[in-house]
Amino acid sequence: MAKIKANDALVQMLKNWQIDHVYGIPGDSIDKVVDALKKEEDTIQFYDVRHEEVATLAASSYAKLTGKIAVALSIGGPGAIHMLNGMYDAKMDNVPMLVLAGQTDSHLLGTKFFQEVNLTALFDDVAVYNKQLDSAENVHEIVDEAIKTAYAKKGVAVLTIPSDILDEKIEDQVPKESYVFKNKITFAEPTEVSKAAELINNSKKPVVLTGVGAKNAKQELLTFIEQISAPGLITLPAKGIIPDKHPNFMGNLGKIGTKPAFEASKDADLLILVGTNYPYVNYLPDKDIPCIQIDINESTIGNRFNVDVGLVGDTKNILQALTEEVNIVNERPFLKACQENMKAWNSWLDEDRSSDSKPIRPERLMSEIEKITTDDTVFSVDVGTSTVWSTRYLQLDHQHQFITSSWLGTMGCALPGAIASKIAHPDKQAIAITGDGGFAMVMQDFVTAVQYKLPIIVVVLNNQELSFIKYEQQAAGELEYAIDLGDIDFAKFAESCGGIGYTVTDVEDLAPTLNKAKDANQPVIVNVKVDPDAAPLPGKIIWDEARGYAKFEIRTALEENRLEKMPPLKTLIRRFF
Repeated sequence: MAKIKANDALVQMLKNWQIDHVYGIPGDSIDKVVDALKKEEDTIQFYDVRHEEVATLAASSYAKLTGKIAVALSIGGPGAIHMLNGMYDAKMDNVPMLVLAGQTDSHLLGTKFFQEVNLTALFDDVAVYNKQLDSAENVHEIVDEAIKTAYAKKGVAVLTIPSDILDEKIEDQVPKESYVFKNKITFAEPTEVSKAAELINNSKKPVVLTGVGAKNAKQELLTFIEQISAPGLITLPAKGIIPDKHPNFMGNLGKIGTKPAFEASKDADLLILVGTNYPYVNYLPDKDIPCIQIDINESTIGNRFNVDVGLVGDTKNILQALTEEVNIVNERPFLKACQENMKAWNSWLDEDRSSDSKPIRPERLMSEIEKITTDDTVFSVDVGTSTVWSTRYLQLDHQHQFITSSWLGTMGCALPGAIASKIAHPDKQAIAITGDGGFAMVMQDFVTAVQYKLPIIVVVLNNQELSFIKYEQQAAGELEYAIDLGDIDFAKFAESCGGIGYTVTDVEDLAPTLNKAKDANQPVIVNVKVDPDAAPLPGKIIWDEARGYAKFEIRTALEENRLEKMPPLKTLIRRFF
């Protein structure tokens, strides 16, 4: 039988799984893989990033957008450690990833050699598959198993590869064929569907809370909530699953959500959870009401709320089955009351969107961003106040995609997400929305977008502070500390990388500048000096937060002899009562 080098066998398996790109940084302990990738550069594009964290954050984002596995690689030791942040993002947001980590030569393992780190121990918590190669034999079968496991368990598979092993020649047993992972289509028990339908038919105030588990069942979800005339609420990462302008839509539930969503949840007599393991139980109904939960993962049923009927299976199928069994409700007083509540809320948001005040309000910025978007724009949104303004003020439709670091909540995710977006969907507009704090963590990889001619738009909300943390400190009754940031001229930085940069300080310049960014066919940074006093208040201020703000003001007066500028009283009253 013919022989093949083990590194070539590994890359052939990547091809078999239709992997067409890899993110990473070359280096001695992983260069055997890189050398094999060089031979296949016509079919597998290598994206040489500037930081390994960006490699795994981009890979995680790609999987969120496409459902397909993405690959990141690095040397062992420091490079592998750098990858952990994006790996945990993939783990916690339940998306598949393959990580190839270099390692010290096998005969030197255990000798405390240069850059030797116990990588299998390091990756033990983050990985659903975690193996260090000890032989070149059957490397293709190991890669195959790793990828299948990452898909099946929706997580990170890791192969740690001592540098010398892939240099060996092995029997060429690698098949030349294409693989596609297909999840088993599952259906809920018909008797359980009937029980759920009965609960819905007997309900006067049903509320549907939807997460990303329904992203492949958008139309089925709409048909369902329309048939039962129920308010539709979403979790933050599910932005866009229900169109923002849908009449049943009440917005995002949670601290940075909407007041109507909070009030609908608290007034409900039936909670229907669709594809979500929503963690913020304080925002769920207080009273012991019936609950139906739909999820592909049985272990999620009942995690956050006492569940009367758990429907385990494919969300699309379950929603279709439920819709066939439930009664059509043409008029529901509860929905009408929620819609009136939402109408008032939207009128308040419209006031914010049209603000001409200076410095530039982030709410107005979101309104102007919305005007330059296409029907299928992909939004990659960072963690911080940029999350608040984006989720609350951008009005998205079904064809838009919205990604962020949902469960890990890591700053710096927006730029890698936009890069991954243009790789996943070259013909779609990609907009990253980020703060100056988050962007500064990964800004070096803007040059990656330039190098590979990925025309993304990066909008930086620059307020020279860690604004979200500032308001977290205030809400906890703590004094502001260590939240001020030195200013960076991100526009000049963009130009120094070979891209385009604009700085906007006047509200009248927003629209023309964003239109220039839209028409540019290369990476652009729009550096917007936004109002540092724009407060990312909760949609509904609860008593604990009100007490915290009061404590903060008293401590500021007594300990620092000053009064902190607070949001307008009108805004506070609207959010509290």
